[in-house]
Amino acid sequence: MNKYKHIIFDLDDTILDFQDSEEKALKQIITLYELPYNKQTIACYKRINDGLWHHLEEGLISREEVLTTRFSLFLKEFHIDENGAKVEAMYREHLNQGHKTVTHAHELLNALSKQDYKLYIGTNGVGKTQRERLGGAKLQGYFEQLFISEEIGYEKPNPHFFYYIFDALHTSRKEEFLMIGDRLTSDIQGAINVGIDCVWFNPKRSMPKSYSPKSTYTIPNLMQIMDLLEE
Repeated sequence: MNKYKHIIFDLDDTILDFQDSEEKALKQIITLYELPYNKQTIACYKRINDGLWHHLEEGLISREEVLTTRFSLFLKEFHIDENGAKVEAMYREHLNQGHKTVTHAHELLNALSKQDYKLYIGTNGVGKTQRERLGGAKLQGYFEQLFISEEIGYEKPNPHFFYYIFDALHTSRKEEFLMIGDRLTSDIQGAINVGIDCVWFNPKRSMPKSYSPKSTYTIPNLMQIMDLLEE
């Protein structure tokens, strides 16, 4: 019998295709401000956005600072002075509609739901956005609970994000937990920080150049989770 009972899934780019949702929402903003929609413009936004999220994961800034400044900083690169919170609100309206799933997500969740595992979402992000996207994909029924950083007050990889989950589930049996996610700096490092096993979902088979936390398992295909659980 497999030792795992509680499986925590990251949401973005593990269950839902955030890259697709982000691209469509970002295109709306870039077009609205009559900027060139090309690789350079997108790369500019991602550089700013990724940098801010990394600072958030390191505890250097707040989520509010990320969300209210990323677009003002981005547009400033094109000599446009705009209220970041205003643009964020428009962007989020489009983002909330994005619910394309990652390949095999439905198939995996359906297979796991027929067994005795308890499934959860453990995601950094905005509660309304994550809930709407999960609902749009019609996947919410697979999960016992949703743990969203905005709602619980902590971001992965902060250990308190996971301690909150342990407390909510009234268990401290860490050996029964498995974290599955695509981000080394949040999902995998977070799991390591509290001593639970983890799966790095790495569909692009990327190899980090710098030091990175070592996951318990690494897979390029979600359905390989079934193989791991049968070991």
